[in-house]
Amino acid sequence: MKDFFSVQEISKLLKISRSTVLYYIKTDRLKAAQVGKVYIISREHFGEFLKDQRNKRKDSEGNQTHLDF
Repeated sequence: MKDFFSVQEISKLLKISRSTVLYYIKTDRLKAAQVGKVYIISREHFGEFLKDQRNKRKDSEGNQTHLDF
């Protein structure tokens, strides 16, 4: 298994645009190291990002308002 991923690889895995991955990096939602002009994301940080996203989705589902008619 890979130890590091590129922005391109993350975008393909998550089926999102490269610019969205870069946005997550710039807003510190996804931790990455910059090597020259290229960002690399460790497997550990990618796993943390996925876990955070899953938790945010669960939280937002729990906060939905249910209306009974």
